[in-house]
Amino acid sequence: MHAQGVSVTPSRIFFSTPAGQSATRQIKISNTDKAVLILNARLKDWYRDSLGNKIYAEAGSLPASNARWMRVDPLQLVLQPGETKEVTVSIQVPEQPVPVTNSMLFLSQVNERKPVTGLDASGKKVAVIIKVEVGVHLYNTLPGLGRKDLEFTTFGDNGFITDSIRQLVITIRNNGEVPTDATLRFELTNKSSGDNIRLPSRAISMLPGSVQVIPINVPARLSKGRYQAAAILDSGDGTDLKVAQKEITYE
Repeated sequence: MHAQGVSVTPSRIFFSTPAGQSATRQIKISNTDKAVLILNARLKDWYRDSLGNKIYAEAGSLPASNARWMRVDPLQLVLQPGETKEVTVSIQVPEQPVPVTNSMLFLSQVNERKPVTGLDASGKKVAVIIKVEVGVHLYNTLPGLGRKDLEFTTFGDNGFITDSIRQLVITIRNNGEVPTDATLRFELTNKSSGDNIRLPSRAISMLPGSVQVIPINVPARLSKGRYQAAAILDSGDGTDLKVAQKEITYE
C-alpha cells in the first residue's frame, strides 16, 4: 500500500490463530517523503454495506470484531526521511472466539506538514495541507475454515437511468466460511449478429454472510435487438467459475 509520503507492507494480515493461542506479525513502514513523518496507530471496527462501501465503528463494538484481541507496538512512529521501521501486531484469541473476525489498523500522521500551494480553477492562490492516513486490514480465521462460496442471487435490469447509460444490477452473497476476493467480468452479446461487447471488470471483497448489490452500467444506445448479458464471477484457485445470464432488449 502506498500513500503520499509513506509505504506500508503488507496492506492485509490474515491470522489463522486457534482459540486460546496467540500470534505475531510485522508491518514494514517507510517514509518516502523529504520531511519527518510522525504516525499514530489506532484500531477501528469495520464492515461493508450492501454496496461494498466500508463503514467504520469504534474498536470492539461490532459482533465480528477482533480489535480487543490485538496489541500494536509501538503506538507512535517517528520516521526520518527515507527511514523504514516495523510495527508489531500481536493477536491473543480468547477461548470461545467468533470463527471469522476483522478490524482495521489505521496509521495517521499527527505532525504538521508544509502546505502545498497552487492555483484553483478561477486562478486564485490556494494552500492545501495533506496528511497521510493508511489502513491495514486485520483478519483472523480459525483453523479448519477455508471454504469459498460466492453465489449470484439476483440479476436485474433498472432500465435507462440517463440518456447514455442503461443499468443492470447483480446481487452476490458470500455463503462461504472465509473472506473472499473475486473478479467480476461482464459481457453483452448480440443474439442475432454475435457481436460481443466486453465491459470493465470489477474487483470485489466480501466477508462471510455478507451481501453486495453491484450496479453495472452498459451503453444506453446499442443496435436494436436482443442481447445476452453475462456476468462471470471468478473467486480464484480452488473455486468454480459462476455465471449469471439475463436477456435484455434494445428497441
